[in-house]
Amino acid sequence: MGRFDVVEVCRSTMGVRILAALRDLDPPAGGAEMSLATLLKGVSVQGHFAEDAPDYIPLEPSEESGTVDGWTVKVFQSSDRGDVTSLTEGSQLERDVCTFAVEDLWSGLAWRLRNRSSGRPNIGFQRRHLRGVNRKFSKWFQGCLEREVELAKASGDLLLGITQLHWSAGAARTFQKYRVPYLVFVRDELQFDHPDLYKSSLVNATAVCGAGQGLLKQISDVFPIQKGAHVPLPVDYAGRFGTAEEVARIREQGLASRTDSDVPRIAIIGVTPEKGYGFYQRLLPYMAEAWPEAHFDIYGGGGYVEGLAGFENATCHGHTPVSEVFANCDVHLLTVRSTGSWGRVINEAGLFGVPSVSVNIGAQARSGWKRVGSLFRPKPICKPGVKH
Repeated sequence: MGRFDVVEVCRSTMGVRILAALRDLDPPAGGAEMSLATLLKGVSVQGHFAEDAPDYIPLEPSEESGTVDGWTVKVFQSSDRGDVTSLTEGSQLERDVCTFAVEDLWSGLAWRLRNRSSGRPNIGFQRRHLRGVNRKFSKWFQGCLEREVELAKASGDLLLGITQLHWSAGAARTFQKYRVPYLVFVRDELQFDHPDLYKSSLVNATAVCGAGQGLLKQISDVFPIQKGAHVPLPVDYAGRFGTAEEVARIREQGLASRTDSDVPRIAIIGVTPEKGYGFYQRLLPYMAEAWPEAHFDIYGGGGYVEGLAGFENATCHGHTPVSEVFANCDVHLLTVRSTGSWGRVINEAGLFGVPSVSVNIGAQARSGWKRVGSLFRPKPICKPGVKH
């Protein structure tokens, strides 16, 4: 699993035009969109091929020699969440949007009739929603892709499709119809929850991309994919956090500002059914008995975070910049229920010197972690802008 053959084609062709077709990119619905947006912005400017890239350490200078011109990137997505944000504003990314709604009656029922203990949506109603919206997106995207194919024929450019998450089945169906090679990023449990719906999109992809060899093993155990490619989740460290000195200063000031240094503070960022909602409902009361001195700071929005607000050893803070989260916490906790995609927040915690505790699933089980007592520290792994 690793490099896929399209790289050699990309090296020799006149130009590369990436067509990213998906529900959300910017505004982002979560970390998966932020990571892909960072990756697409990176390959749209000058940079290295992955095989030729120099070693990279976050916030340290890297060589700029041997770079190649950026690729053209066009995004096809929903406009339902609004206009672009600072995530892609001013970038080289082109954008075309469809105007139909992200949610519908069936997704609403899937939420209302969710499992009350785990928080997981009703699978049957979710499937009805996904089938309908993927058909709708595929039909809209056909007209867009037909124009792109004609433009590519005239220019001699190579087209390469990219998709992920909820609308990837519809995007892949259209890429297949027009014989455009494409990559699928698997970010969470969605494809595993609905294998019949997403199987064709995965097995017909030039490569299925995932953050971590453990996740790729999970995928290949279920789907007969052609090739798996480990693509680390990119984070624009310098753009988000400044210099190494600034990060060290934020951490030092955050720890110095604490008035409860004797209280172990454990940070949790983002809670969903897949990211531990049911587990935390059991963990928090257990920890209140087993380790009453510890306190959990929970960050993010939505009903799942609010569902944990009633525990006395937890405080819910809402959406908070990660630099503020990791400025003064002692430990970062990330758990998943079934699908072990590597969490970019682990990279961010490591940048601030905060140890992360996770579970022995997927990428978390097969990553390059170093044991520190009973905790784990991740190695820095990915530079934005590296072309894979």
